[in-house]
Amino acid sequence: MNNVKPDPYKPCPCGSGRKYKFCCRALEQVVSDEHPLVLLKKSAQYPLARCVVNDGWQEQGMANVFVVRQLTNGKFLCGVYLVDVLCLGVKDAFFNANLSATAIDTMLNATGMPVVAIDYEDARSLILGSIEFASRHGYKPHRDWETAMPVVEPDKPFNPKFEFGHQGQAIHISGLG
Repeated sequence: MNNVKPDPYKPCPCGSGRKYKFCCRALEQVVSDEHPLVLLKKSAQYPLARCVVNDGWQEQGMANVFVVRQLTNGKFLCGVYLVDVLCLGVKDAFFNANLSATAIDTMLNATGMPVVAIDYEDARSLILGSIEFASRHGYKPHRDWETAMPVVEPDKPFNPKFEFGHQGQAIHISGLG
């Protein structure tokens, strides 16, 4: 993840011909001052920086999915989703904005689990597919899903790629996750 800012006295990387401090730096300041919920609502317009899931999630029945988008100020917006693939769907969700690359790495290390890259569309399929599966069995996503969902563009169609439950049946394991 790139977190290096251009020299304010050099030409702006956008190609405008103006100095960076008079061009894109001003836009970056607006993003830095923006309320996190406003950034969240616009999260789909920011490019993906990283998408990871805990290694072995399919065997464990529980996935920790991190979707990280790069803001124009060089910082990041991150959506985190705890997904029970056997029964409950999204068990927890949260987001944070204006995080440094170091803060993202610290969050990932705090899970205590090795993570592997996952394609963004696969991450969406995992999260949104689990919600569809759980709803067929009478379960709703965690209440914080409503807040953190814009990061994964839930209104955009997705391709169901993963199987949930065990042989199509929901299995609730008490104490899992």
